[in-house]
Amino acid sequence: MLLVLPGFALGQPSDKSPAVAAKEKALLAAVNASVEWRPSDPRVARSYQDLADFYASQGRYVEAEKLYSKRLELAEDSLGRANPELIPAVNDLARVNFAQMKFARAEELYERSLRIMEREYGDNDSKLIPFVEAVAQAYESDSRFPEAEKYLRRAVAIRERVAGTDNVATLPDLLRLARLNVLRQNGPAAVNLYQRALAIQQKTLSPNSAELLPALDALVNLSLDQKRPQDAEALLRQTLAIREGSLGPMHPDVAANLDRLGALLADQKRYADAAHTYERALFIWMKSLAPDSGELLDKYARLAQVYAALNRPVDAEPLVLQVLTAREKQTVASLNTLAGIYMLKDNLSEAEPLYRLSLSILDKRGLLTAKRSPTSADRDLDLLTETASQYVELLKKMRRRPEAAKLEARIRQLTGKPSQPQPKKRAG
Repeated sequence: MLLVLPGFALGQPSDKSPAVAAKEKALLAAVNASVEWRPSDPRVARSYQDLADFYASQGRYVEAEKLYSKRLELAEDSLGRANPELIPAVNDLARVNFAQMKFARAEELYERSLRIMEREYGDNDSKLIPFVEAVAQAYESDSRFPEAEKYLRRAVAIRERVAGTDNVATLPDLLRLARLNVLRQNGPAAVNLYQRALAIQQKTLSPNSAELLPALDALVNLSLDQKRPQDAEALLRQTLAIREGSLGPMHPDVAANLDRLGALLADQKRYADAAHTYERALFIWMKSLAPDSGELLDKYARLAQVYAALNRPVDAEPLVLQVLTAREKQTVASLNTLAGIYMLKDNLSEAEPLYRLSLSILDKRGLLTAKRSPTSADRDLDLLTETASQYVELLKKMRRRPEAAKLEARIRQLTGKPSQPQPKKRAG
């Protein structure tokens, strides 16, 4: 007689969905009913299999593992330990261990399936490939890269023996093997593998196919890592042409490609070429990024540095001023937010220096101190008056009314109307 597994008693469904809970209840009932059947009855194994599949689909891997283990025991009792019919049960148990990141156990199980297949078909049959790849994946996930590489090379060798050295069927394993060598910091081997993969792709794809980009981008990275700027530049120009052809000249991926090329040219002190490349990229980014986004400001700053290196201060200055102005606004906004939080907590002495710092940043052109009058070019006037109005409210709360009145008068001069600080919400 079979024993019901602990923790799987009828009437204990745990899923919140009524429909799913009902399905679990029915599957549990089938498992419990199997105690009345002979262990060799196929319905017994099926009941364990169905419930295990259900738990695996719900991400309940601990419960699934118990049932898959029991399912495998039943199969071993009836078939022995080396029968090919065991493989589905072995692989189910391997997958659920893999899902729990129990990689050593998954490796052991996948290798067991592979040994069974080897006894049936020999060492080089194409039927072995999925099993070899599964073992490689388990080792790679376990960061056991030498072992993973050994199995991936075996998978490639089997595919090449069956289909030839330049067959597209070898591509997935070649690319996985190349990425693995990148992880192992074996640059020369990775370059060789990516080049082999590209050679295969180029026989069946057009020179401008976007499918070439993953391998080409990887070769760019490797060329840069290995200090081969000429190779990297040629590859970047190739990827740029592909992206422009497949995505259009104004796509952000094109701009990103231009950025990489511009950085490479700037590193080589080819500043004129770098400036032209960055200008093209910036034109695209200005259409796709928010005007004051940190990412766009970084691109302004980078182009300004190239202009400065080219002794073009007239071109560099407005870019630097735009970066500084935007970042000052971001700083002031953060200072004001923190000061507002302190006011909500009635920590007025902590809020005051923050407002004073904000005003000193914004008043560098002398508006508050009346050194000059505002003009239409004073784009920060609204932020300045808003910050000053908040400071006025703070001064009044601190009973420093003469200072508050003086500042209010200056705000009226700047804006032509009295300040109207926004009401602060009380905490809680």
